[in-house]
Amino acid sequence: MCSTANDDELLNCMVCDAKREARIPSFGIGIDADNMSEDLLAEHLYREGLAALAEGRREEAFGLFLDSAATGYAPAENEVGSCLYSGKGTERDLVRAFEYFSKAADKGWVKAQYNLACCYLYGQGTYKDPTLAAAYLEDAAKQGHAQAKYLLGTCIYYGRGTKQDYFEAFALFTEAADAGVAAAQYNTGYCYENGIGVKRNFALAFRYYSLAASQEHKSAINAMGNCYFFGTGTKKDLVKAASFYRKAADRGDPSAEYNLGFCYEMGFGVEKDFTAAKKWYRRAADKSHTNALKALTRLV
Repeated sequence: MCSTANDDELLNCMVCDAKREARIPSFGIGIDADNMSEDLLAEHLYREGLAALAEGRREEAFGLFLDSAATGYAPAENEVGSCLYSGKGTERDLVRAFEYFSKAADKGWVKAQYNLACCYLYGQGTYKDPTLAAAYLEDAAKQGHAQAKYLLGTCIYYGRGTKQDYFEAFALFTEAADAGVAAAQYNTGYCYENGIGVKRNFALAFRYYSLAASQEHKSAINAMGNCYFFGTGTKKDLVKAASFYRKAADRGDPSAEYNLGFCYEMGFGVEKDFTAAKKWYRRAADKSHTNALKALTRLV
């Protein structure tokens, strides 16, 4: 199972996933800031910040977000946290990022609730607290945040900060998958393939793996290779299997590297090539893939 949204890359599992509002044109030249209400000025500065960020003017965007956040405007507080977390337009500071996420989350801003949950889950800018992480994820999921549904599903799947429940985890994976979250699509496929939290269904497993693979999810691409190799949910096709293994292996997936090495060793879907087999086994072994280490010993 994939444990985070983006193959365990902590930087991406959080704020970089949060979709921003579509860019709205600024209020224009000649705006009279002195006669604006505080709320309107805060929104104006926030939207100007979004426009600057979209155009690559990160330092300017950060300054605008800061000015907006100073009024207590939750969307801007979250964006300040995002900039501090990722080092966009300012030095990276996880502790301050956590503080700004906390401010916005306490006001009910869903993206901040998700980001704050990730801080607690992975110990970014604060101590690890899976229970608090799950609670904030639940708050965000109730507001329809797809990534929060996915990550809450993983917490429930593993019993991390909450009670383990495969059926509830599967339901959350499916909701997030249908909203387009690639990792959730992969996990939904995994559950269907193995009958976890749902009745086993190879055809649906193949369907969800396909959806995730189309978004370049490495584990899903490798899973597609497995489906074609074993004929799981689709017609067996060793050539296609090797092709999918190669695609995932080229992206650095260790299981796919091992599987591609095995194909070369045995001549499944490709011509036998022990040199190529050892090459791919070695790449997987360098990532501590147990079977790859055994295979290298066998081919010496």
